[in-house]
Amino acid sequence: MNRKFAKILLISFGIAISIEQGFTIILGYLRTGIPRGADILMPIDLVCYALLLFKPHKKTHFKRRWLVYFGVGMALFYLIWSFTGEFVAFEKADFRFGYVHLARSILIFVTIMTRVQTRDDVIDITKGVVYALGFQALIGVWQWQIGPVSLPYFDINNTWRSTGTIGVPNAYGLYMAALSPLAIRLAMFTRLKPKWLWIVISVLSMGALFASFTRGAWLAFAGAMIVFFAVDFKDRKLNRKQFYSLLAAILISVSFTFVKYGHIIMDRMSGAEEAIISTKKHSRINLARDAFRIIGEHGVTGVGLNNYRYFADRGIQGTRIVHNVYLLIAAQQGIVGIVIFLVLNLTFFFYGLRIIKTRDGILYHIGVAGLTSMLVCMVYYLVAPDYRLVPIKLQHWRILAMLAVILIADYEHKIHLYQRRLKRQNGNGWRSRTVRAPRHEATP
Repeated sequence: MNRKFAKILLISFGIAISIEQGFTIILGYLRTGIPRGADILMPIDLVCYALLLFKPHKKTHFKRRWLVYFGVGMALFYLIWSFTGEFVAFEKADFRFGYVHLARSILIFVTIMTRVQTRDDVIDITKGVVYALGFQALIGVWQWQIGPVSLPYFDINNTWRSTGTIGVPNAYGLYMAALSPLAIRLAMFTRLKPKWLWIVISVLSMGALFASFTRGAWLAFAGAMIVFFAVDFKDRKLNRKQFYSLLAAILISVSFTFVKYGHIIMDRMSGAEEAIISTKKHSRINLARDAFRIIGEHGVTGVGLNNYRYFADRGIQGTRIVHNVYLLIAAQQGIVGIVIFLVLNLTFFFYGLRIIKTRDGILYHIGVAGLTSMLVCMVYYLVAPDYRLVPIKLQHWRILAMLAVILIADYEHKIHLYQRRLKRQNGNGWRSRTVRAPRHEATP
């Protein structure tokens, strides 16, 4: 495949994954007679199909091949198992809406696992993701500082909290918290150009994250960033200039935020304890108890995607959704579903920690940003249900796949450099597909 065409597709992939709007068809009718549809075709679908059709899959080195087989196999098993909801769902039209978007998430995962294989591929898709982040952040900051935003094609929900094109403030906050680490690390720790753009997007992202007023996203972001900055310091991954730049950025941003907006932050955090442990039915702890009741009654298959609220306690106010993604998956897709989800996610996260050992600066920072993003999601999911929303679900499966392909790309890059060095030394053009790069082999 032509390298320029592949580059265009991969950057487009990173951008399109943040565009939720698409072509909708009716999938069924609710019991009340209301039609229920879903975006059966979205921009990201077209890019996935193009990558699967035009970008050939190169066989991964045997030491990393298991990641592809395990990941794709578990993801497809998860998708197939979730289809049991078609037979048990109270509202089948709602289930079909959820299943269409789960299938799209798995399509994204499989596309990345089989078509993103080189260092350049990783960089290209990362650029696309950060471009889209900048677009979403600009809308959020505009909503916060200037006013409502109206754009052709996009259905934008303007409230007192920033929402971007995602429409739900909490989901927008999670989106910003999960993707901002990419822009920040590109801006502060890499030489990838255009550096000025990564800096601008980083600043806008921090403003948009704050303007979402999402407490869980604030805390998850701060905690995950601290964890992996500590890893940087422990393993001496930052030089002196980078260390002082990071320290200055933290001091300036924290000081400015608390001086100018400290009262808003304290006001927003003041109701957190009541929301979590109060005796009201809609408190987090009582929502969790109700979820355990549903899981106990429908433990094998669950109640079906997007059907949780039909089985929740009638006395619960609002959307009647448990504010815990893990309990929500267990209730909707059964014990088997949550086990598959956890095994796949935890395996990729903990095995992905090997990214920390890479000596390639760009892959290291993109990879650690991905680990930070995954940790943000895993922590935030304990107190909110936003994984069920389309933009977050798509990004979740993208982040998960990227952890694996960065390890694959790093290993393949080391082998390429090792073979090239041997070729220069031997001077006879010798090459072997089974050559293994030694563990100490560094990339420039």
